[in-house]
Amino acid sequence: MNREPPLTDRDAVFEERARALLSASSDAVEGRIRSRLTAARFVALGELEKRSVVPRFRVPGTWLPAGALAAAALLVIAVWAVRPDGATTAVVAEVSPVEDAEILASNEEPELYSDDADFYEWAGSDSNGGPG
Repeated sequence: MNREPPLTDRDAVFEERARALLSASSDAVEGRIRSRLTAARFVALGELEKRSVVPRFRVPGTWLPAGALAAAALLVIAVWAVRPDGATTAVVAEVSPVEDAEILASNEEPELYSDDADFYEWAGSDSNGGPG
């Protein structure tokens, strides 16, 4: 899918000249040096292949403990900022089950609407000015 554009005459001449110079320079190298360069090339390619294989489980480097420590410190700071005194502020209502049973057993109706009867009357009416 990666197609190269066709070469112009000028590009073709440049390519031929570069190819001839490269060939001439590689022919000028002694056989012993050329052999060592080829061996070094194969060693480098082998190392590249070893590095390209990703292990299934890789233990992270030194950044994992540092990141865990930073996250723990952030959590401690966040909790301390919410409750600097360390005491819990939960308030539990003290209601005995006996009082609940007495309310249920009595024949009196509870006075649920006694605090703001006008509000409950307004909320229950149909003419509260809403879209209709």
